[in-house]
Amino acid sequence: MRGCAPRPAGWAQHSGGQAMTDIRQLRELAAGFRAQREAADAAVNLVPSENRLSPLAQLPLATDYYNRYFFNEAFDPGFWQFRGGQEAAGVEVDLALGHLSELARAPHVNARPISGLSAMMIAMAGLGGEPGGTVVSVDVASGGHYATADLARRLGFRSATVPVLRGQVDERRLEAVLRAHSPRLVYLDLQNSRHELQLSGVADLIRAVSPQTLLHVDCSHTMGLILGGVLSNPLDLGANSMGGSTHKSFPGPHKGALFTRDPDLHQRVKAAQFTLLSSHHFAETLALGLAAAEFRHFGQAYAEQVVDNARLFSKLLAADGFDVAADEDGHTTSTHQVWVTLGDAERTDEFSERLYRSGIRVNVQVDLPGLAGPVLRLGLNELTFAGGREPAVHALVKEFAHARSGAPDGGGGGRRVREQCGPPFYFAEFA
Repeated sequence: MRGCAPRPAGWAQHSGGQAMTDIRQLRELAAGFRAQREAADAAVNLVPSENRLSPLAQLPLATDYYNRYFFNEAFDPGFWQFRGGQEAAGVEVDLALGHLSELARAPHVNARPISGLSAMMIAMAGLGGEPGGTVVSVDVASGGHYATADLARRLGFRSATVPVLRGQVDERRLEAVLRAHSPRLVYLDLQNSRHELQLSGVADLIRAVSPQTLLHVDCSHTMGLILGGVLSNPLDLGANSMGGSTHKSFPGPHKGALFTRDPDLHQRVKAAQFTLLSSHHFAETLALGLAAAEFRHFGQAYAEQVVDNARLFSKLLAADGFDVAADEDGHTTSTHQVWVTLGDAERTDEFSERLYRSGIRVNVQVDLPGLAGPVLRLGLNELTFAGGREPAVHALVKEFAHARSGAPDGGGGGRRVREQCGPPFYFAEFA
């Protein structure tokens, strides 16, 4: 049923408006935050644009480094204008930049963006050329990011879009745009997709028709699968640069990163970042370094398991009568995303609410490519990171079937799924 949502259990009613919040209410809020952590540890999160930090990667967020600036990446002895981060500076430079560079096979990394949209803005400003030129992106109806075209216009560029179908860019349309506008930047921002983005033909086309045009790939959703080696590295396929957020299929903090093998492009990105972003959230960047260090140990196995789990989940749901998005040949996903249609908005919301009450969180979207109305956009990335393998996926499908039945549920579905998880894809000793 639509309407005002009930207040989540465990959170006290507190006054709003101009009334002062007293110490009793603040204590109740603090208790609610502590209880939420316990609930989250027993829950299953299936939102493809979210993940969780490992216990090791969480450590910097509770330190004084959360309060500090850090700018001296070159360790210049005459440039320690902000001393608060000096002792941990190597964690950012060696772990974050070093490990991300190795994972992406890119010698030049900028880890200062604070989100995927921040990375988008910096990349576009640095690589898009002079204002008035054209930036090409993926049509929203094809799975492109909602903000890309408007951001281009706000930065003073003209915007053009190209369709993408099942990971294939419409090369005929792209060629027409290249010839008509001579854009400085093609920014491929495929976000909502069950398919891997195909790039080799795109890079060849750009080189042949508009060699001055740069190709940037926003791989926010698939970064963990790319850095884990399951999906192709865009830089190997002709992209000049790539990047995006670090908290979706990559199990890092809410940050962003940009990669290139071209030192001149790196400097252009750095110059734009210097103007557009000052504080890069030092503690989160330290967390990114620890996440990247762990990913060097677990990333390939994790990424392979994510895709295996997504495909198994699709198969089992379809076998149980769920309407799982699939191609004519039966292909359901090459990524972490699985799409399921349940019916109208009311039915979808009720199903989502039943799962939520049981400790399973799903994501409802209304604009997925090729599907009308509300759809569950599900991701197996976070469950996998927590150790989910085949037994956990089977348990998850049982919980979906139970929620669909409408039978009474005393809760605990998320816990039942988590009980089927094996070793996590991180170092559990730091928990």
